[in-house]
Amino acid sequence: MAQLNGSEILAKALKREGVDELFFLMGGPMLAAESASIKEGIRCIDVRHEQAAAMMAQAYSRLKQRPGVCMAASGPATINLSTGLANALIDCCPVVALGGASPILGNGKQVFQEIDQMEIMSGCVKYAARVHDAHRIPELLNTAMQRAMSGKPGPVYLDLPGDVLYQMVDEDKVNWALSGRSILGSRPPANEGQIETLVQALSKAERPVILSGSGIIWSQAWEELHALVDATGIPFYTTPQGRGVVPEDHECCFPAARSTAFRDADLIVVLGTRLNYIVAHLAAPRFSADATIARIDIDVDEIAESPRKLDIPIVADA
Repeated sequence: MAQLNGSEILAKALKREGVDELFFLMGGPMLAAESASIKEGIRCIDVRHEQAAAMMAQAYSRLKQRPGVCMAASGPATINLSTGLANALIDCCPVVALGGASPILGNGKQVFQEIDQMEIMSGCVKYAARVHDAHRIPELLNTAMQRAMSGKPGPVYLDLPGDVLYQMVDEDKVNWALSGRSILGSRPPANEGQIETLVQALSKAERPVILSGSGIIWSQAWEELHALVDATGIPFYTTPQGRGVVPEDHECCFPAARSTAFRDADLIVVLGTRLNYIVAHLAAPRFSADATIARIDIDVDEIAESPRKLDIPIVADA
């Protein structure tokens, strides 16, 4: 009966998830996983620092509209991924980080590079899990992929102890049923009553503006936004992460008049972006204190915790 080790299972699971490229810096206990990934036909791009691997995975995710994958050895190598993952968390980009770790059986014995990677990484990602049995690698990798893309996209981390990667299992006992499941890509629609309220506000507004972010990109709604701007003639502005959804030579794009537009607007429609420092938390005097604020965001917490009171709050896909 043929057997596979955890590293080989991981490589096959990555292939089944449609991963064709990943970014890594070689080192134990991930050496065999990296070699097995190459044998599976995955293009493994070596870097000189793990932070670069995480940031390259983030850039890949934005360009390809799917999770970027990065891989690192145990201890300081995996910790070096954290800056790039924190950046992906702030920028809402789906990155799947795979970190080698000290063996589970050596936990607490001060084995090589033993440190609580889960505790360190948890603050830099939206989801973190440790694999305790090689049989579950396909399942947990797919879960990580799903979590990275679900709701507001973001980075996830999968902790892979050395003894799990070296574990030998019978190939026919590996459960591949959950491997390669299509990413759900849930796009919840808005309540019709809320949309009608927004439509009425738009029809009454004299000086409306649209402010959009990367949510439009992840929803692949650039054509719909372009059509809205064309049909209504409403001036639009994007955050740095949301640029390009509508060409900036469009007749409704007035970047030089941004401050005046925000200050004089009577209706501000916020689409798929956080109200953080980039948009000055939508606070006066940069933004009109008297404007009606409408906001659409897929993340209910973003709506519930808005730094400025929302007149038309809508939890839905932008």
